[in-house]
Amino acid sequence: MLGRGSLSLALSPWLAMAQPAQSAAAASAASAAKPAAKPASPAPKKKKVEFTGSMGFSQTNGNANAMAANVTNKVKYSLAGWSFQQDLAFFYGEANAKVNTNFWNGGLRGERVVAERVSLFLASRYDRNVVQGVANRYQQGFGVTVKAVEDHANKLNVAVGGSLFQQQLTAGSTAKVSRAFPAARAAIDYRRKLTDLAYVQQTAEYLPAIGDTATSYFVNTESSVVAPISKSVGLKVGYVIRYNSEPPIRNNIQLRAMDTFFSSGLTLTF
Repeated sequence: MLGRGSLSLALSPWLAMAQPAQSAAAASAASAAKPAAKPASPAPKKKKVEFTGSMGFSQTNGNANAMAANVTNKVKYSLAGWSFQQDLAFFYGEANAKVNTNFWNGGLRGERVVAERVSLFLASRYDRNVVQGVANRYQQGFGVTVKAVEDHANKLNVAVGGSLFQQQLTAGSTAKVSRAFPAARAAIDYRRKLTDLAYVQQTAEYLPAIGDTATSYFVNTESSVVAPISKSVGLKVGYVIRYNSEPPIRNNIQLRAMDTFFSSGLTLTF
């Protein structure tokens, strides 16, 4: 028979071999007890097509009759470094059966990314502002856009380039500028997110004429605030300024240099 000491000595090699196995089993059990790490969620895909549209309407009847309507839209398609954009703004108003606002402004734009934060663009625009004496005005432009700021809450684009204008005035209107003239262009587009769906946006452009009409220039701005009602529907308030340093003269009356358009209505985004 073996004594206790002899039994301990006999079992020692077996105990030594069992300890690593027990440690490995314990480690394996502890590892299994830990919750598996969640896989990283994929980054949201950038939309290929973006649409924004807004519409407002007001009418007054009684001692005074007045009506005002405004419609705007923007459509942008992006693919493989290219983007194509269409936009339109229309303001119309009457008071006592007389038109006091008739303004159209729309355009097409193609843009190509050539470097990080830098892109080149070509654009064509049309505007009509009967009250300011402009029956038709066409603009072809080109330039470069730089994303000066782009973070979670702020976006600031700066653009420089040039444009060529061709314009036709309303009957009885004359202007110092030629029917066709070139112009330089500098513009900014700033957007600040307030929440995931609410934002404020400010755009501005400066267009000084070049050549024999170098004293003439245009300044166009648009300010807007959008507050959401739902994920796709919101309320929009906008204010547009159109400034012409040398407005036309109509029937021997100097027209005003600045027109402003205030609008409010529903906006749809998807």
